[in-house]
Amino acid sequence: MKKIFSFIAGFCIALSVYAETEFTFTTSDDMNQTKDGISMVIAKGSGSNAPTLTTDFETHKPEMRLYLGNTITISGEKNLTNIQMVFAKSSASNKEYTGLSASTGELVSGGVAIDKNDWKVDKWTGSASSVVFTLTGKGQRRLQRILIDGDSITFDPEPELPTAEDLDPLYTYAEPTLVHVPDTQIFKQELAFIDNNILVHCDLGSIVEATDTTFAYFNCNAEHTITFTATQPMKGVSIDGYVRKAFNATCDHGTLQFLTDPDFEMEGWPALVILDINNTSVTLTCPKQFRCYGAQFYFQENPDPLFEGIEQTQSTTPAAKMLLDGQLYIIKNGRTFTVSGAEVK
Repeated sequence: MKKIFSFIAGFCIALSVYAETEFTFTTSDDMNQTKDGISMVIAKGSGSNAPTLTTDFETHKPEMRLYLGNTITISGEKNLTNIQMVFAKSSASNKEYTGLSASTGELVSGGVAIDKNDWKVDKWTGSASSVVFTLTGKGQRRLQRILIDGDSITFDPEPELPTAEDLDPLYTYAEPTLVHVPDTQIFKQELAFIDNNILVHCDLGSIVEATDTTFAYFNCNAEHTITFTATQPMKGVSIDGYVRKAFNATCDHGTLQFLTDPDFEMEGWPALVILDINNTSVTLTCPKQFRCYGAQFYFQENPDPLFEGIEQTQSTTPAAKMLLDGQLYIIKNGRTFTVSGAEVK
């Protein structure tokens, strides 16, 4: 009789447990959802600001942003026992990461997120037909998803970045060897990739997909460095890209030429050239942001100097400008003028 009772009790417990249910957020209507007998409502609560579904300006993807005092209410036809919520810091980098409280049960924090890509999992356990979560303290949060009665959420560790040791020492380079923009997106972090046996490493930059109005690019953020490494000495490199106004840069090997204008952004094919590198790596230090649409690496002879390719330059200024061996040149209507105090019209 005892065995029969145990079987019945176990069967009843099994019936009281929900199947895995997940809530995600792609439209403003997703603030109020019902699935598998569970309802989830995101509300303003006691806060001054209502929760909003916004679009990340970098990834162009929707994100659910919650503010101090906002609430997440989860209710079920049966008792809830396990809830996991995935949060990160707001895209508004100057905002703190709020706290979170639960009206009942036990809530274990996944920690304090330090940026918008630092996802944390807050875990709730208990036995209640309804639980209300409230954002406390100062700041905001981004909510990625909510999982009910699912397996424990874990995040795969970030893959290690490639290094020069991953290059093939027997690789034969074409003349020139092309480096393209990777088919991925990374925003404002250390990045590294290998294309045609050339390692590109930036201590802080992004890789951005093309849009209707912009090319795909990888970039080096202002006040940071980008390094190109091969397994045999490079003679020169020609980089197609885009530079911020008042762009300036230095390199640790070779002679650097680049487009620059004190008042306007510029882009060129090329926008930056390094000659006579004669080394297996070259590092650019960029006080201003530099975007790279693609690069051509030369191992036998130098690429054409920037001066000879200037006709492909685009600028919003009446006359394009470039810096060559420390001398500022102005190019207008196919003619080149040095800046020597005379007015150029």
